[in-house]
Amino acid sequence: MKKILKLSIVLMVILIAINTRATGVKISKEEKASSKKTVTFALNDINKANVSIYDANDKLLHTEKVYTLNLNPLKSSDKIVKTYDLNPLADGVYHLVADSKTKTVKYEILVVDGTATIMSDPYVEINKMVAVK
Repeated sequence: MKKILKLSIVLMVILIAINTRATGVKISKEEKASSKKTVTFALNDINKANVSIYDANDKLLHTEKVYTLNLNPLKSSDKIVKTYDLNPLADGVYHLVADSKTKTVKYEILVVDGTATIMSDPYVEINKMVAVK
């Protein structure tokens, strides 16, 4: 009986690890353009990330840690939605970098004539190795 109990606990731990590994992280932008110099960025299936905005010369303009309130550590279906006001910025190309435990994604933001547009695809997407214990 003890052997069956131990085997079922081991099997449960393995299945939880596989499920956690398979969920992955999806980072996407919520909105492409707006009438003002604002952009909205969504981070799907993660609980915390560092978001930074750089100018064309890679000078850091803004950085912030964003979080969701996730009470269930096994659930990773949370979504972080953040809106940035880019009105103080001059026309030009900027970079938005979202960095989580498992992925780093970089988007170009084009600010022209009072509008801000996130380019449709990330120009850099780096998947990080995640160790599963």
